[in-house]
Amino acid sequence: MTDKELKDMDETTSMDTTAAAESAAEAVDVNEAVDDALLSDVDELAFDVDFDDDDADDDVTDVATDVIGTDDGDRDDNVDNGNVVDDGSLTVGSDDVDDETTNVDTTSAPAPADGGADVVAANADHVNAMLSLATPRESTDDESSPDYIETPRSASSATAVSTHIDREVKVGDEDLNLLRAYPTLSLHDVTYRDRKTGRTPVEHLTCAFASGTVSAILVPDGDDMARTAMVGLLSGLLMPESGHLMNRSAEYLSIEPFELRGHRIGLVPQRFAVRGDLSPVRNLVYAMDASNRNFLKPKPVLARELLLASGLDETLLDNRVDSLNEVDRRRVAIARAVCCEAEIVVLDEPLDGLEDGERDTIMELLRGIAHGDPKRCVVVVTQDAAVAESADQTVTL
Repeated sequence: MTDKELKDMDETTSMDTTAAAESAAEAVDVNEAVDDALLSDVDELAFDVDFDDDDADDDVTDVATDVIGTDDGDRDDNVDNGNVVDDGSLTVGSDDVDDETTNVDTTSAPAPADGGADVVAANADHVNAMLSLATPRESTDDESSPDYIETPRSASSATAVSTHIDREVKVGDEDLNLLRAYPTLSLHDVTYRDRKTGRTPVEHLTCAFASGTVSAILVPDGDDMARTAMVGLLSGLLMPESGHLMNRSAEYLSIEPFELRGHRIGLVPQRFAVRGDLSPVRNLVYAMDASNRNFLKPKPVLARELLLASGLDETLLDNRVDSLNEVDRRRVAIARAVCCEAEIVVLDEPLDGLEDGERDTIMELLRGIAHGDPKRCVVVVTQDAAVAESADQTVTL
């Protein structure tokens, strides 16, 4: 390396050292200026600054202890706001907030007007009236008294309250029937005219039959045409000239005849109710086969169960029906009518020709069929007023 190159290198190094020194000096000047700006007004701060790290933790602990140890009343009334900076627009240390700044008057709230008090009182009276419905009145031993309330001893408090409310709103059996969506069987303005004679034995008939009941349609004594017309209409063998026959929400005309007469409706006519040449079991199996339905058990097993439930003696299950007495033949006919799980059972004078004791037996069987199945209703078409009186419901034609 030549002398000239060494000389140039020294000059360059000298210049870099001078520039670095000048930069460091300028940085020191800037730091001093910042420190002066920050600490120049330190005496004018609204609070004392303690730069001693050892005492800082103790001060914070003391302040926290003072705040936690102060009661709520002391904190509300004895808050020291002297150290809060006042910017000229809001004085936190004063008792009232500047209304021009917040637009809210916090000194006091206006008292409610008289109208508000009346509304509150009316609401209170309404609530008390509603609660009184759930408060049973003191009952008396006199059943004729309006204050008499019959509550089972085993009933829960909720049941007692609901019973009391039902009595208050006067809910009766008629109201409960109206609440049912669709009765099992209903007639709406039904009219039937006999084409041969031109007579109208059924005219504008409207009635409904609920499930779980035994009902009777009382026709005029000696009017066989009216009786036959009612049996034909209820069983679906005859169709009305006008009006609607309904099985729940379905009209008779909208149901397939095979479905209607083979499954939904069971009929016990006066003649040809059963086949005399077959046994009771074979009569029921014959009806099951004709319905084209599927059963969970073998049909002979179901047939025997139904016949025994109807009161037929077990020794008679395999005898010919024409060898049975009249009451047992009626039992077989009723069991055959319900063997396909019919929802509607229509009977044409089921007690005709029976003695008093036999009539009671068959009537009790009909009640068991209806009351034992919540989906089934039994309708008896009769000219006998005594039979109609023994039913749960009577419709007079």
